[in-house]
Amino acid sequence: MKSITTLKVNCKDCHRCVRSCPVKAIGIDKGQARVVENKCILCGRCVTECPQKAKQVQNEVLVIKEKIAAGYKVIVSLAPSFVSAFPEYQRDELIEAIRSLGVSGVEETAIGAEIVSAHYSQMLEESKEPIISACCPVIVNVIETYYPQLVKNIAPVVSPMVAHGKVIKQRLGSDTYVVFAGPCVAKIEEAEKEACSIDAVLTFEQLRQWLTENEIKHLAISNSSFQPQGRGRYFPISGGILKSFMEHDETDTEIITVDGIENCMETFNALIRGDITPRFIEALACSGGCIGGPVSGNQQCTAAKRREVINYAKNGIRDTKLDYDTNLDFNRTHQAMPVEFPIPNELEIADILRQTGKITAADEKNCGACGYNSCREKAIAVYQGLAENDMCVPYMRSKAESFANIIVTNSLNAIIVVDQRMVIQDFNPAAKEMFNWEHEMVKGINLSEIMECSHFVHAAQTGDKIVGKRIEYFQHGLVTEQMIIPVPKHDVIIAIITDVTEQEKRLKELEVMKLETIKKATQVIDKQMHVAQEIAGLLGETTAETKSALLEVIWLLKGKEEA
Repeated sequence: MKSITTLKVNCKDCHRCVRSCPVKAIGIDKGQARVVENKCILCGRCVTECPQKAKQVQNEVLVIKEKIAAGYKVIVSLAPSFVSAFPEYQRDELIEAIRSLGVSGVEETAIGAEIVSAHYSQMLEESKEPIISACCPVIVNVIETYYPQLVKNIAPVVSPMVAHGKVIKQRLGSDTYVVFAGPCVAKIEEAEKEACSIDAVLTFEQLRQWLTENEIKHLAISNSSFQPQGRGRYFPISGGILKSFMEHDETDTEIITVDGIENCMETFNALIRGDITPRFIEALACSGGCIGGPVSGNQQCTAAKRREVINYAKNGIRDTKLDYDTNLDFNRTHQAMPVEFPIPNELEIADILRQTGKITAADEKNCGACGYNSCREKAIAVYQGLAENDMCVPYMRSKAESFANIIVTNSLNAIIVVDQRMVIQDFNPAAKEMFNWEHEMVKGINLSEIMECSHFVHAAQTGDKIVGKRIEYFQHGLVTEQMIIPVPKHDVIIAIITDVTEQEKRLKELEVMKLETIKKATQVIDKQMHVAQEIAGLLGETTAETKSALLEVIWLLKGKEEA
């Protein structure tokens, strides 16, 4: 299962995840972002930076609930940064709240941190090569993927999370279900690799959500609060790893403390070049250390979080030895997994740049709107299938403006833009030609000076769009049909005016033709009626004469018969 996934429906094509990713492990496909797994170091920046919450972290709460319901012995290993992640709880209140979720127990990962710090102390005494701490899984990912030549320098020891998981299973049984809770996304993948010691991972944000859903706030504190755990509690702050096993002098150039991915990568580059030759490098990916983890859920400043951790550590230091089987194996082998993508040649890069209108070096704005540091870097990403030409915002804006200008300039309709005071902001050539405004039509003058514009004012005042309004300008011999569109967002009114003079002329000619036709038809009907009447009159006289003759014949015939 992927540690980070993208909800495409939420992805709004903003490229913010590309900009924020320190290793550009984001690919864009048809405007949608995706995590490129073999490049991703799981720092979690894309999760925190996405304004639409399109990046989602794997959530195992349901699985953990199922294990609890099934009767498993579930133990939560709580990362030492918890004291800075839940300011709404007192320390012991938080432990009781987690217990009330149904888990069998809650322990501090600081136990594992103390085991790891003991190994670091021994390695520092024995090693002749620079040692890079291996507590931060993001740093391990960075080195294995992007600095394979430094893999040999990573401390060959497991992280505090894994060490603690091993101790829990050795003490309580291999069937114990161990859940790590912390502020780090990369721990999810690390737990999958170390499944024998860690069964599931909860982020602090997910844990807080779980507590909120169960309406667990503040509980009575029992006698089950944590016992002092020693210097391992310093681990989540920058310099804390060193603090756990030595008194570090910050002016000691052989011992380096560095936090923040960019700072760590800068240090690794310097190490490769030979600019520095330290004995030990404590490297943490998040600013300030683990207290700055991407899924801690607490937005307090780093200084406030650091204070909480230090105070908690000072009040809990102990000198007694940890109780665990010394035969447990805490060694880990790291493996280089460099990522390889095809690199285009100069002609191929130039061709890709040309597709977005970048012909010369001056055309390369290097604005970073696409998420890449330079146009050239983005062109390489396009070649590798990780980016698209349409990501270039200046190019797409220029393209859109060009299309719009072509349409407006060549439109046969007059287009006039005025502000709320009816001052002309812009117009197209058709406006001048339609009204024969050679000198009167200029930007900055009031439209009322050259034409009647009460309907413009009405649209501006009411915000209502006017459609299909016919207005005649007698002085210009012009009949128009107008659409008036208020745009309050930009404080302007846009008028699209169509010349319908010829249409009106044809309509009038057609009306005259109709009237003439009706007149002619009436005359024909009247004449036909007159003819019909004359014919009817003649037919009437003939019929009468015929009737009279026939009656006379009948009478004569009847008279002869009687005789």
